[in-house]
Amino acid sequence: MNKYIFTFYFVVQIYATQSYKILGIFPSLDRNNYVTYRSLFRELANRNHDVTLISHFQLPDAPATYQDILLSDKQVYKGLSFESVIVNEISRVPFETLVSTKAGNDDCKTLMNNNQVLHMIRTRPHFDLIIAESYNSDCGLALAANLSAPYIAFNPQPLHPWHYSRLGINFNSAYVPQSLLPYGKKPWFFERVKSYVLYHITNWVYYIGSQVTDHVYLYKYLGDNVPTLENIASNASLVFVNTYKSVFGGVVRPDNVVDIGGIHIRPPKVIPTEIERFINEAEHGVIYVNLGSSVKDSTLPIEKLNELVSTFRKLPLRVLFKWDGANLENLPRNVMTMRWFPQYDILKHENVKAFISHAGILSTIEALDTGKPVIAVPLFGDQFGNAATLVDAGVATIVNYENLRKDLLLDAINDVLDPRWQQRAKHVSRMWHDRPMSPLESAIYWTEYVARYSGTPHLVAASADVSWYLQLQLDVLAFVGLVVYILLYVLYKILSVCCCCCCRNEPSVEKVTDERRTKRVKFE
Repeated sequence: MNKYIFTFYFVVQIYATQSYKILGIFPSLDRNNYVTYRSLFRELANRNHDVTLISHFQLPDAPATYQDILLSDKQVYKGLSFESVIVNEISRVPFETLVSTKAGNDDCKTLMNNNQVLHMIRTRPHFDLIIAESYNSDCGLALAANLSAPYIAFNPQPLHPWHYSRLGINFNSAYVPQSLLPYGKKPWFFERVKSYVLYHITNWVYYIGSQVTDHVYLYKYLGDNVPTLENIASNASLVFVNTYKSVFGGVVRPDNVVDIGGIHIRPPKVIPTEIERFINEAEHGVIYVNLGSSVKDSTLPIEKLNELVSTFRKLPLRVLFKWDGANLENLPRNVMTMRWFPQYDILKHENVKAFISHAGILSTIEALDTGKPVIAVPLFGDQFGNAATLVDAGVATIVNYENLRKDLLLDAINDVLDPRWQQRAKHVSRMWHDRPMSPLESAIYWTEYVARYSGTPHLVAASADVSWYLQLQLDVLAFVGLVVYILLYVLYKILSVCCCCCCRNEPSVEKVTDERRTKRVKFE
């Protein structure tokens, strides 16, 4: 009996030592971001970790070891409008960066004005690990650093230009793509020029609009000794990124960047009967159309809507069209519209042949997961980079919003319906799934790893703490140039001396000629 009691006690002790106190800081109002990280915190709580999550969203059916700190009782997220689409990236990228940082400023103020957060700053409770949102603001990371715990930066999107420097990634417009630009991995010359210029402009806008603004505001709550936000971000133990290298790879990154792309994917559910019947009875297949949940479909200009409907009317396939506006008149019989569709469950259906999408990161991942080719119509932010990534992978074609016309849409649809495109999409999907562990298991493993060792400074790139002129090795190049200059100068002086000596030792031509003439006269 004592033996069993001892064994039970030993197992309980081992289990208890693997339980950590974990805090999540996610002040963004964007529900898509919440969809990305919620499964991680639920699973951490299911594994008996003591989890606290600061956000705007309450987790339904939460485990016993989980608790919410709500930043608001109800979420009011202002949807985007198609009228906000900016065609020229020279204007679009800086403007969208400024808008994004403004949203980050507002989220930071909401976070720091919360009574429970202020109580946490005063009492400084112990946490083994903090996971903080970091894509348009580093305010959450500043709070994490203030609580003196190791922290992980969670980016619900691909890496943005301002992440490169803090991670020690050397940006080169020839082969390092930007998530905000549609150029992909092999841009031509003028695209490289624009990418280079916009990289530096974007970093400057982010620095002024986010880091300087938030830093001044954080003095009020965290004291006068707050390090720079760039320094805080550079000291993150890990960075979780919502991508995976089989499709988004090709850029050298440090060891502390961990891909968790697909972490939001859950097992497919049964499709509602009406929708499933519509799909099953489609003789030639179905195209699913969704231009995003962040943008209001009702703001789509009437001429663009007419081009879409005219395109659907010409197709032998059936169309599921996510539309949240008023009922459409004269809708073709092959089209079904609803305000909401179970997107992932629909894309998993074998009779769905293609996906017309805005190429948001969650839609991009779901298309990759289900092996469906994409006609991408990017509108904002990282959608352009996601679309370019899909094109590089050979599973998408792009129809720009300004060129959203029936003829171009029909050509794009015909392309992706080609059997070769269908097979390539399934091949890329198999590569996407082929991993040592699932995205959720990977996130859990690395979260516990950081908590287990109280941080991972050994994984942070040494280049993250190196000045820009050292990264470019300008001091080394200057020294080598100086040495080469000195050697060439010495060689020049040696050759000059040798030439002078030779000139002194050789009699001049005129002197030799005069001597010969004198001898000839004497002889005569």
